[in-house]
Amino acid sequence: MNKVILKKLSLNFFKGINKLEIDFTSETTDIHGANGSGKTTISDSILWLLFGKDSTDRKDFEIKTLDSENNVIPKLEHEVEGEFLVNSETVKLRRVFKEKWVKQKGALESEFSGNETLYYWNDVPMSQKQYNEKVSEILDEKVFKLITSPTAFNALKWQDRREVLVKIAGDVSDADLARGNDEYLDLVAQLTNKSIEELKKQIAATIKKAKDDIKMIPTRIDEVERGKPEAVDTEEINAQIKQKESLIESIDQQLTDRSAAFDEVINKRNANQDEIFKLQSKINTINFEIGERAKNEAKSGDSKADQIQKQITDKQFSELLPAEQKLTRLKSEKTNLETSISDYEKSIQEKRDLWNVENAKNFVYIDINPVCPCCERPLDASTVENQKADLQTKFNTNKKSILDGINAEGKAIAGKKLDAESDLLDVNNRIASGESFVKETKEAILVLENELENAKSEVTDTESVEDLVNKYTAESAELYTLNEQLKILQGKIFELPDANANNDLRTQKQTINSEIQILRDSLKANNEIQKANKRIEELQKEEKMLAQSIADVEKTQFTIENFIKLKIDTIEDRINEKFSFVKFRLFKTQINGGIEECCDALINGVPFSDANTASRINAGIDIINTLCEFYNVSAPIVIDNRESVSEIIETKSQIINLFVSPKDKKLRIA
Repeated sequence: MNKVILKKLSLNFFKGINKLEIDFTSETTDIHGANGSGKTTISDSILWLLFGKDSTDRKDFEIKTLDSENNVIPKLEHEVEGEFLVNSETVKLRRVFKEKWVKQKGALESEFSGNETLYYWNDVPMSQKQYNEKVSEILDEKVFKLITSPTAFNALKWQDRREVLVKIAGDVSDADLARGNDEYLDLVAQLTNKSIEELKKQIAATIKKAKDDIKMIPTRIDEVERGKPEAVDTEEINAQIKQKESLIESIDQQLTDRSAAFDEVINKRNANQDEIFKLQSKINTINFEIGERAKNEAKSGDSKADQIQKQITDKQFSELLPAEQKLTRLKSEKTNLETSISDYEKSIQEKRDLWNVENAKNFVYIDINPVCPCCERPLDASTVENQKADLQTKFNTNKKSILDGINAEGKAIAGKKLDAESDLLDVNNRIASGESFVKETKEAILVLENELENAKSEVTDTESVEDLVNKYTAESAELYTLNEQLKILQGKIFELPDANANNDLRTQKQTINSEIQILRDSLKANNEIQKANKRIEELQKEEKMLAQSIADVEKTQFTIENFIKLKIDTIEDRINEKFSFVKFRLFKTQINGGIEECCDALINGVPFSDANTASRINAGIDIINTLCEFYNVSAPIVIDNRESVSEIIETKSQIINLFVSPKDKKLRIA
C-alpha cells in the first residue's frame, strides 16, 4: 500500500496565522483551539500545499494576511511547507504565494504588478506543471480528498457515490444474473447494442408516447363526430335534380330555335351584301374606264408642262429636302461639339488650379516632445531626425503621386478637347458645303418654275378632265341602270331577333344549373358520414392496439425493474461485505411498488444525514478504510469536531484530530 504520512507542517502568513510549526510525531495528533483560532486553516493549508485549493474546493480563497482594519498587508510571502513520509521516503513540499513589485526607471517607489506562486520539491524550484505531476504520482487529488475527510464521500452526488461503490464491489454480469430465468434471458438478449438503463429509458419513452396518443383518441373521435354533416333524403333530392334537368332541356331547345332564326336573317343579309359588292365593282369599272378616256383626251395639251412639273418635284423631294435635313443634323452636332469643348476647357482650368494648390503645399514637422510608446521616455535627437526624414520622404512621395495624377487627368481631358475641335472643323466644312448645295438647288427649282409658267401659257383652250368625265357619265345608260339597282339593294332592311331574350334564357339556365349543383353537393353528405364512421372505427381499433401495446411494454418494464432490483441487491450485498460500521442502500421501494434508485449510507438503519456526529465520523472512517484498501493508498485523516466522538473505530491511516477548546485561544498541539 502506498502510505502517506505527514511528519511536519509549517505555516508563514497563511490565512491569518503568522507563524506555526507542527510536528506530527505519532500516528495520532490532537490539535486544540477555540472557534476561530485556525483549526480549519490547518486542513486548508494541507490541501493548498498539495493542490492549490481549500477544504471547500475553492482556488480563489483569501490567503493573504490582513491588518486590524481588514486591509491586505503588502510585500509578505505567504508560505506552507510540509514534510511527508511516502513509503518510508521523506518528501518535502513548499508552496509560496508572493506579490510582485516593480520599480520603473525614474520612479521613486516600486509598484504592485501582480502575484506569483513558487513551487519547491525537496527544495528544488519547479514549474507548476512539474510540481502537479510530482504530487499526482504520490496521490490523485480526488482520491486524496475522499480518504482524508470523513464527510467527503457522502458529500458526493449519490450517482457518483454509487459509481465508486460499484467499482469497489466489482461489476455483476447480466448473463450470470439471468441464468435460469426465461424472462431475464429474453431481456438480456435485447441488450446487445444498448445498456439496461438505455432500454429502460426507451421503454419509458414508448409508454409515455402511447399514453399520450391514447389520451388524444377520444378528442380525435369527437372531432370526427362534430365534423359529420346532417343526413339527407337521397330519393327526394334525385327527383328534384331530374325536374330541374328537364327545365334545362326546354331552355336549350328555345335557344336552339332562336339561333336558327338568327342564322337565317344573317345569311339573307350576307347574300344582299354580296350583290351590292358585285354591282359596286361593275360601277367602279365603268367609272374607271370613263376617267381614263377623259385623261387621254385632255393629255394632248399638257405633256410639256407635266414634264417640267415632274423635274420640279424630283428636285424638291430627291435633292432639296434630304440636303436640308442633313444640314439640320450637322448644325445640331456642331452645337454639341461646341458645348463639349467649353466643358473640357473648364475641366482643364480646374486641374491647373488643383495642381497649383497641391504644388504649393510644403512639409511641416510639428515638434511635440515625442516619447517612446513602450517606455514613455523622450526620444533622442537622432531618432527624432530619422523620424522627421522618414515623414518628409513619405510627404514628398505622396505629393509627387498626387501631382502626377492631376497631370495625367489634365492631359487626358486636353486630348479629348483636341479631338472635339478636329471634329468641329470637319462639321463646319460640311455645313458650308451643304448650305452651298441647298442654295444652288433652290435656284435651279426657281428656273424650272418659270419654265412651267411659260409652258402652261402655251397650252390651247380644251375641255378639262372633270368636264369630260361628267359628260361621259351622263351619257352611259348602263351606269344609270346599275346605280338604280344598287339603291334598291342598299334600301333593304334585315331585322335580327331580340338578343335580350336569349340573355334572359341563359340567365335562367345558369340559375337552374347552380341549384342542381347545390343538390348534387348535398348528396355528398351521406358519403362524408360513411367516411367519418369508418374513421371512428379506425380510431377505436387504434385505441385498443395502443392499450395492448402499453400492457405489453409495461410487462417488460416490470421485468426490467425486477432485474435491476436483483442486480442492485447482488451488488449491494457485495458492497456491504466491504464495510464493518456502515451499510449502503442502493434503491428504495416506492408506495406503488416501483423502484427508485439511490445510494444512501445507513448507520444501524439510520441515514447518514440523520445520524449523530459521532456516528457520521466513524461511518466516514469506515468508508475511508475501504477506499484506502481499494485504491491501495492511505493519507492523514483530518477529523473536525473530534470532541463530539468519545471513541473512533480502528484505522491504518494517520489521524489529525481537531478539538474545539474554548480555553485555548491559540492552537495547542498534543
